[in-house]
Amino acid sequence: MKESNGEGIKEKKLVKNLKDLFEDRKPRSLKKVFVHVNLGTKKFQEIWKEWWQSEVPPRLEVDMIPVFEDLNELLIPGIEVKFFKGVSRRFCEGLQQALSFGLFGFDSLVLWHIFSEDIANKEIEGFARPTKKLIEGFNLPVIYFATKLIEKDKFEFFAPLEIYSSQPQDVGYLLTWLKNSCHGKRNPLLEREEVLRSKKLLKLKLEIPI
Repeated sequence: MKESNGEGIKEKKLVKNLKDLFEDRKPRSLKKVFVHVNLGTKKFQEIWKEWWQSEVPPRLEVDMIPVFEDLNELLIPGIEVKFFKGVSRRFCEGLQQALSFGLFGFDSLVLWHIFSEDIANKEIEGFARPTKKLIEGFNLPVIYFATKLIEKDKFEFFAPLEIYSSQPQDVGYLLTWLKNSCHGKRNPLLEREEVLRSKKLLKLKLEIPI
């Protein structure tokens, strides 16, 4: 089902709010957070064309890019965020976008489903469990998070593990789990020289030292 413009606006606002929350309460390992990064801008197109002699694939925007310090290196995952206000979306929504990030040199590829507090846990399970089984069954190089957002700054987890019967967890817990998950599951395309070049382009775009 095609999402309405209103849903898209709410999703963008949520991502911006999460960025502010992360930066306000960030752990020491989180260096910076970028949101709504458009890899199809004129400047990025020019750099990409110089390296690849081709155009950037169209309509490529990354919802969130947190930059972590990890074992004296920088860990740069690309995150596709999908917000579920109701239950009209598909269970695997956003998976192909997350996979496409692999060509652009992200260290890890993340799909994050965020569910409204108004959605019942049983309904969330109906989205999270098959999405997780699909990713694991095909051994896809995607880290899947499914959370219910509680009061704007707390999270109940339905993936990678189900942790929602006790007290909701704070943003520090979420960020630590996210970083550890990314450390343990890397983008396999980084073994290719052309994707390592893309990573250099990505760092130039974000003004991160190469």
